[in-house]
Amino acid sequence: MKSLPALLKAPTRFARKAVREWALRRQGKDPSPVTLHRRRIYIIPSGLGIGFGLILFAMLLASMNYNSSMGFALTFLLASLSLVAMHWCHQNLAGLIIRSVCLRPAFCGEDARLELCIENVSKNPRYELIAGYADQTAAPVDLEPTKSVMISLPVPTNTRGRLHLSRINVTTGFPFGLFRCWTWLHPDVSGIVYPQPAARAEGPPPVNTDTGGAQDDQRGEEDFAGLRSFRPGDSPRHVAWKAAAKGGELLVKQFAGTDVTTHWLDWAMLEGLDAELRLSRLTRWIVDAHFEGHAYGLRLPGSEFSPAISVGHRHRCLSALALYEPTPGSLVRGHD
Repeated sequence: MKSLPALLKAPTRFARKAVREWALRRQGKDPSPVTLHRRRIYIIPSGLGIGFGLILFAMLLASMNYNSSMGFALTFLLASLSLVAMHWCHQNLAGLIIRSVCLRPAFCGEDARLELCIENVSKNPRYELIAGYADQTAAPVDLEPTKSVMISLPVPTNTRGRLHLSRINVTTGFPFGLFRCWTWLHPDVSGIVYPQPAARAEGPPPVNTDTGGAQDDQRGEEDFAGLRSFRPGDSPRHVAWKAAAKGGELLVKQFAGTDVTTHWLDWAMLEGLDAELRLSRLTRWIVDAHFEGHAYGLRLPGSEFSPAISVGHRHRCLSALALYEPTPGSLVRGHD
């Protein structure tokens, strides 16, 4: 009975929601990778297909009224073509594999990027595949046999924290657009939405120079720290050519001990601001310090991150801010 007002107010929206909930109960959460079997692919006539069907019905009535054999032949020929189109529209999705579904981090107010890979393992090409999330859709893509393609979709964000994906759809109208064939995916994937950075004002808090604590292993060139395996993008001048001349694995020299500028970003420094403004200001300081190549540490009530310089450290600090739940006491006493 609770759903009756919603049904009367917006019957189309209510019906769509009911069908989607039924599909989720029927399929459950989808672990990666997902193979699109025939039982999870749905197909209905499109608006163009309904209009085409009405025209065929009118042609049939006219052929019967005038007893026209040519009219019957044309009507049944077009009807047969529409049935073949329905088969190929369904076949266009069947057997595809969806893998590598992930949601890239983003700052609140910006679009996060939803990425997924569609793989065609069959010997037949696939055409006009469209991936979508909520009201966002990607451009149609074609897939040659045994090929794959990465698709990226924007996902709006309006609050910090963990963003859970609800439902992704993959659709096609090939051929002719007479039918709409689609499938729903329910991946168990979530992403992080960082707090929105405050407007650029004063820089991070006072700095000091650290020689041996927070180090950037990629930029340090003071003291030899050991060898590691070669990775694409490493500078040739850091390659251990003497060791390479002896054969075996290509190794790269690591250095540490570079003097770095260190910031301590402390929740307690922003006394007098509410929780969201503090998080926004700390986010701005992290972004600026990382951009300048400075080491920084973060202190929050109940947690602390030692100074470091890396993309991973930036993500850890921003994630801590995104997921932080302030308590009334934390606004007064700062960090524990």
